[in-house]
Amino acid sequence: MPPPSPSPKKRKIPHDGYLGTPSLTAPSIANSFIRSHAPSAETYQRRDDDQEPIFMEMRRRQDNTGTGRHSTPSSQNADASFVQQSFAHPTFTDIGLKQKACNDTLGDLQTLGVSHVAALPELVLVGDQSSGKSSLMSGLARVNLPRSAGVCTRCPLHIRLISSNLDRWSCSVSLQQDFDFQPFPDRKPRTSDVTRTNPFPPWTKRAHRDLKPFKTIFDPNEIEKVLRWAQIAILNHNQSFEQFVPGEGTIAQTKPLDVAARETDAQFSPNIVALEIKGPGLPDLSFYDLPGVFMSPEKEEDGYVVKVVRNLTLEYIRREKAIIIWAFPMNVDSENSISLDIIRKSGAADRTIGVMTKADQLPTQNIPTWLAMFRGEKQLVGHGYFATARPPDQQLEDAARWEKLFFDGEAVGHLTWPIEYAEFANRCGVEVLLKYLSCELGAAFARSLPSIKDMVNTRLKQIEGELASLPELPRNVEHEVKRSLIQFLQHMKMAMGGTEFSSNWNTLNRQFRACVFKMKPKCTVKDSETQTIDISGADSEATTPTPRRPRPSDSTMRNMATPSRRPRQDAITTPVKQEDAAMGGMSRASSVVGASGADLRNPFMPFFSLGRGAMDIKDIRSDIMRKKRPGMPQDLVPDEVRETLCLKAVEKWSMPLETYIKKTADLLEYTAIVALEESLGGLRQRLIFRECHHHLSRFIAQQVASQQGRLAEMFNTEAYQTFVMNDDVFRSCKAQEMEQLNRIRSIVRLKALTLIDWDYPTKLWENMTEEEKIKERKMLDANLPKLPKDPYETEIEVAGYVRGYYIMAAARFVEGVAMNVNSTLLRTFRENELDTYMDNEFHIYGHADPSLYSKLMEEDENTAKRRVQLKAEMDKLARAMHKIKELESSSSGPSGTRSHVTIDSDCEMGEGVV
Repeated sequence: MPPPSPSPKKRKIPHDGYLGTPSLTAPSIANSFIRSHAPSAETYQRRDDDQEPIFMEMRRRQDNTGTGRHSTPSSQNADASFVQQSFAHPTFTDIGLKQKACNDTLGDLQTLGVSHVAALPELVLVGDQSSGKSSLMSGLARVNLPRSAGVCTRCPLHIRLISSNLDRWSCSVSLQQDFDFQPFPDRKPRTSDVTRTNPFPPWTKRAHRDLKPFKTIFDPNEIEKVLRWAQIAILNHNQSFEQFVPGEGTIAQTKPLDVAARETDAQFSPNIVALEIKGPGLPDLSFYDLPGVFMSPEKEEDGYVVKVVRNLTLEYIRREKAIIIWAFPMNVDSENSISLDIIRKSGAADRTIGVMTKADQLPTQNIPTWLAMFRGEKQLVGHGYFATARPPDQQLEDAARWEKLFFDGEAVGHLTWPIEYAEFANRCGVEVLLKYLSCELGAAFARSLPSIKDMVNTRLKQIEGELASLPELPRNVEHEVKRSLIQFLQHMKMAMGGTEFSSNWNTLNRQFRACVFKMKPKCTVKDSETQTIDISGADSEATTPTPRRPRPSDSTMRNMATPSRRPRQDAITTPVKQEDAAMGGMSRASSVVGASGADLRNPFMPFFSLGRGAMDIKDIRSDIMRKKRPGMPQDLVPDEVRETLCLKAVEKWSMPLETYIKKTADLLEYTAIVALEESLGGLRQRLIFRECHHHLSRFIAQQVASQQGRLAEMFNTEAYQTFVMNDDVFRSCKAQEMEQLNRIRSIVRLKALTLIDWDYPTKLWENMTEEEKIKERKMLDANLPKLPKDPYETEIEVAGYVRGYYIMAAARFVEGVAMNVNSTLLRTFRENELDTYMDNEFHIYGHADPSLYSKLMEEDENTAKRRVQLKAEMDKLARAMHKIKELESSSSGPSGTRSHVTIDSDCEMGEGVV
């Protein structure tokens, strides 16, 4: 005969994903649930004088029939005796105690609601409507629970059974609220409202569970009434639950229960009614009972509830550590079970226990079908099948006796349990199922305990860190406000005089100075198609491109003294090294930026090229001719020409000046924010932080605006007219520029007349070696006398004048700007102007209305709510950790070491041999 458990191919095997393989070395509770290494029944010879029973190894018999099955009918009968007798012997007391401790701790964690942190093993009872699930639930809970199709089908239940040494029975009912009720303002929910992201409309998920104690009773006869009212309360989520407490609440005292059940705000709720039942003789077990799945609602308008209940069942079944108790009646075809379809689609069959209900209503013609399921030949599930028979019209005690007689094969009225199922007696009855569920749940929890503890502990540390950033309101609010603000002002002064700010601002000044000097007006000298000189301010070396070498017969040679008006794209350009200044302590621009000149972080880079194309000797000549009075000498240049060119170059400073003041303001803002974070960072969620930041930004904006006005005056002064007081500095600057212009101009003219090789390299003077410089001087001294007078000598002189003035004015302007910013804008932060401003706003150094300081310590509503949530979660997890540690402590032996009592972790009751 076949065994009561599933076939070998589908039998539940412990694996890492669900049950895991218990470690034999780690000091864990899980070690209490490993298969024993005791001798087997085949190898141990019992003596007549043995006084204590021996717990033998539990293993399968070898297959002697070739059918792939592992036991015989004789072993099934022995198993039944084992189930009924062996666990009552004192030898197994420790096993029972450990199983109880594990199930008790698991029930505590489920009640606390820590599944959002760590997945907990759990039993979930599912089934279709009218599947006998309510009678099964009552048998498991050992109480008479509501069995009608009314309110009890509209929300899940969590039932926790705790065995107690006290004679008094008690039941504590509570409401576990994980969802908020947000009804549509003008209509009921529709089927289309039920979506993947919104599976339970109009219910929305809460951040954390809210636990509401409802009522505690001590008379089992009251449980049905209290449970009905508790479910009515949970369906009226937005009303005070206290109104529905029977015997106490106003609604419960004034409105009939049936009427209240019809007038609930919601037709369904995913929130949980929890029962904690304590009493002598109860199994240590906890499980969820879900509303029965159905296809058609009583009212068409409640069609959405069909999908909602299905979604709820799907959510519980999909939990990776859930053990599913699938209830289905034996008087209908199990293939029609909606719940079975959900289990299969969720891939949860290997985690499922099949429970055949209504065994007393089994049609005779269906005996072979159900026999095949017992044997594991049809609709295989991981934990095999059990059968129950609890008539719904009998009291609990009578139903339990009736069921025992029925499965023992005795005739009960006109009903008899078919003899074909006699071999599966060890899988029949609620009491047998209870032992299996308790053992399986305890073993699963023991294996999961180390990871649960680790995840709870990790989450506790995360909450502690987040709460540290959300400090409580200090006792002395005024003192805390003033202390924080004074500390900020001190940090601000220290930062303004510190190395970091000074370094950053000095870098900004150097970048600004380099930019202004790089904008020096460039000059293009061209008196033929092949002669162009671009006097550039670039710091990098440039060489002259090598075009076709001209012949003396070329038109370029014939027209060398005549300016050409042809397009300039064929021009030869030769950059000339920029000189910043020559006297007065002014340094070269090359000392400001690196030789590469490629600092991508430089905010002034877009302005470097503004000096290009500023001057052309032909344009200078045209301008001179337009502005010269009749009769003026040919070599005399009107002052208007020089001044116009000088001021035109100076006017381009406005854009880099705007960038300079903006970047200075950004630096101040950054420095202030750093000081603010250092001083008031712990109060970031308080009003004082936001107010201080607001006033600080406003003060900076005011001071920067004033500074912009002062710098604008300085710029307008430079752009008003040329102004020279130190003639020596100006003459020195002009002489440097003329030297550069004349050197390059001479080289190009010599090339054009073929007096020197066309490929002669034109290098920056400062990049040449002494030998090269001497060689070039000799070359120029030898060849310059051969050149005719330069027809653009006057225009070259004008270009040298403009560039010389620019160098002198730029040095003066840059120095003045930096000095003005340092002595006015930065000074306001280094001294006491900021202190005075903040004192006027916050009364730091005086007294004010105490409500001002209390208001400054206010926080936004979301932050306050978040703190409350975190503290509630922390309290819950701390209690959970305490329960876990208590369990670990209880598993230690007298010497403090872990005990290693072992039982079969699969709880296979059909295979034990003693």
